[in-house]
Amino acid sequence: MAESGSFAWYLRTLRDIDFEYAWGGMGIIHAFLSIITLIFLFTLASMIFRARPESPENRFMSLMLYVEGLKTIVTWYAIYPFGTEILPIMQYWRVVFYTMCLLSILMYLSLSSFYPVKYLKFMTKDSIKNNLYWALPLISIGLMTILITSSGGVYEALNGSLHIECPEGGGEDSGIVTTSYGEDLKGNCIKEHTPYTFLTIEQSDLGRLLLMSPVLTAFIALAFMRNAQKSLSVDEEDEISVQRSTEARAIFIGFGGKTFFQGLALFFMIYISAVYGQFNSADLIELELNDSMKYYFFALYGFLFSTLFAGLFEGTMFTYAILKNDVLGIDEKLRKTFSTAIFATIGAIAFLIASEVVENLVGGSGWIGGVLIGAPLIVLRKPIFSVINGFSSRLMPESFTTAERTYLEAYELAMHDLIVTKEERKFLQLQAKTLGLDENRIAHLESWYDETLVSDEEE
Repeated sequence: MAESGSFAWYLRTLRDIDFEYAWGGMGIIHAFLSIITLIFLFTLASMIFRARPESPENRFMSLMLYVEGLKTIVTWYAIYPFGTEILPIMQYWRVVFYTMCLLSILMYLSLSSFYPVKYLKFMTKDSIKNNLYWALPLISIGLMTILITSSGGVYEALNGSLHIECPEGGGEDSGIVTTSYGEDLKGNCIKEHTPYTFLTIEQSDLGRLLLMSPVLTAFIALAFMRNAQKSLSVDEEDEISVQRSTEARAIFIGFGGKTFFQGLALFFMIYISAVYGQFNSADLIELELNDSMKYYFFALYGFLFSTLFAGLFEGTMFTYAILKNDVLGIDEKLRKTFSTAIFATIGAIAFLIASEVVENLVGGSGWIGGVLIGAPLIVLRKPIFSVINGFSSRLMPESFTTAERTYLEAYELAMHDLIVTKEERKFLQLQAKTLGLDENRIAHLESWYDETLVSDEEE
């Protein structure tokens, strides 16, 4: 028997995934990926803050990505078979998580402070936008405090956390259930997969509302950014307005990805609840082996994984919007990172689907399906990457200032014969000095132009 938390235990748990009743391994996978997503978003947030720490917009956007990162690790406790001592920590974490949900709602609605929206121009006042980065967290903490105290406490507001231990043999009422509120319960266990241990939560109406509201609010933010993009793009002669319009477009696309991934998953959860009845993850202790249970799992993990995809996508687009004019080559780096993430996601989804199909058809040989789908992906990775890179470039196009475009025009003339002479180089250096462009930026512009030439020749 594999010791809990050992490498053998992880292998057994992951191998036991059957997409019907044994989803413990998926919890581990999600928790692991959520931590990676957290690190990624925290890194992007730090980059945004360090680029212009005095800027209210940079402070605001970096805070938003920190919040989104914390929201992705909602089930961090699934990464290890913790004992009952983790239950109080889980309760504190739930308060933090739902506070982040409240904060994200307020931040989505406050984007109009930086990207003017019709009828909300008052939000652009310096007295408002300069203080959002610290005022909104305080408001969120205050609101959560009011919600909890008015309900009578954390348990009354959010319900409790559960630790379920299923011993060897399992069966009905074999599970030892320890609660965060001190009540011991009995639960059912799946004989085929015992022994196992897992943590789950009881869900309250308030918790469900706070979980869904950020997704619904994101649709409002999506409309805000579309309105801002249109209003800022009216004056094409105003370089600052054009730049801000490009930023609003990138943020609009970021929210578009978020609403697509999470909106679709949320709709599926609501549909499953409407067809099979309202689902509470704590109901797992009263597990009945019927077909409806696996649909609940699909809905739940669909929503959890959609949060990761949405976080990666919006984080990338938000960073591109804020830093494309501040950090040299950031757009190229983000495009490469995004393309790699998309390829890995496609591969992971294809692997899981193929494994499940083969498992159902052959039985006990799901890994064969993974190999069959994995080999072609490796062989065809270059053309697949080429398609993904094309998509990434359309999402995050290279953008240049008027001075940079002027230099590129001069460089294009010098490169008509694909050779830059000494005289042409002297002229380009003089042009760069006149335009106020440094050597690093010049190198980036010329490298970008040379790459476009290579791409055109290949096509």
